[in-house]
Amino acid sequence: MNPDYLWVTGALQLLTFFVVAPMLAIAIGYAAWQGRPQNFDRERYGMTSVASGIASAFLFAYAKHINADVRTAQYFMQLACVLLSGLLFGVFMGCGVGLFASRRRFK
Repeated sequence: MNPDYLWVTGALQLLTFFVVAPMLAIAIGYAAWQGRPQNFDRERYGMTSVASGIASAFLFAYAKHINADVRTAQYFMQLACVLLSGLLFGVFMGCGVGLFASRRRFK
């Protein structure tokens, strides 16, 4: 990989954590507020939030542990782990909002 293009990976990481993840969280929270999906209740939003938060933390810690050099193929694995952990962090935030925003359905 050419070191001149390293800013692209940094920009992707910043875009994922500060733009895509919050937009994903807003979309999930808005869907929960509207009552969609129908089979999700507060408990399922809570479990999804916890599971995605733990998976995000483990993936981010694993990516930090890889500590790969830019010239190796492991760098792309590290970048993929960081980007996926950012997306999972967005799901974590969105399901956390959905936990409180979901409407209670009476049967």
